[in-house]
Amino acid sequence: MRGILSSYRWRRRLAWIGGGIALAVGIAVAAFALPKDSGRHYNLEPTGTEAAQTVENVVKQVRLTAAEKRAVNRTLVPFVRSGVTRKDPSAAWDLVTPAMRSGVTRKEWNAGVLPVQPYPAKIPDNPTWNVLTSYPGDVTIDLFLQPRRGADRGPIAFAVELKKAKQRWLVDSMIPEQSFESSPSGGKTANGGGQEEQVSSRASGNQWLFIVPGALLALIVVVPLVFLLNNWRKHRAIERRYRAERGL
Repeated sequence: MRGILSSYRWRRRLAWIGGGIALAVGIAVAAFALPKDSGRHYNLEPTGTEAAQTVENVVKQVRLTAAEKRAVNRTLVPFVRSGVTRKDPSAAWDLVTPAMRSGVTRKEWNAGVLPVQPYPAKIPDNPTWNVLTSYPGDVTIDLFLQPRRGADRGPIAFAVELKKAKQRWLVDSMIPEQSFESSPSGGKTANGGGQEEQVSSRASGNQWLFIVPGALLALIVVVPLVFLLNNWRKHRAIERRYRAERGL
């Protein structure tokens, strides 16, 4: 063994073999250490509780015409002014579907017990809103409301679903999506900012899952290369000294 280690050729061969083994080990470690995404798998088989969906029974979205938008506003505006603001809850009773007022007596409704968050809204006769989904007789919109003057509230966004019954649109649900508050600089900030910061922190932490294995892999590859380069430089120095001593 001592004779093998004293031979430069054997040392070089052993270095190459060791480097190859280290590289293979590094690749294997990286394959197991790095996170994997096997993809999402969905069960597309019918569950048996309902009929499998076919092309024939898929309901397609339809375009909401200008006339239908005006009809929506004829229900939406008075509902917000009377029911959402709680100014006259009794007037909002006939503007909603039976499903929305189920579980609430007329007396409770008139007293302001409505299944929608109260808000001191200031809404124009022709409010602007975005259509989220539009199916025959069923539309969901994104409604952005501003507070009335003097109210200690910021703007708010609602997802409002309306259903058509007897040629008239009725409010079926009104759920707050996001509320805002005035910042010291006068701008509007969403209450969900803290959640965004948490998501950003988690994303930063997940980067270490890639950095640490990558650094280990780099060390496994670089160390043998440095060792081989050092041996090559020593061999070149010995060869130059040998040639200089013999005048070659």
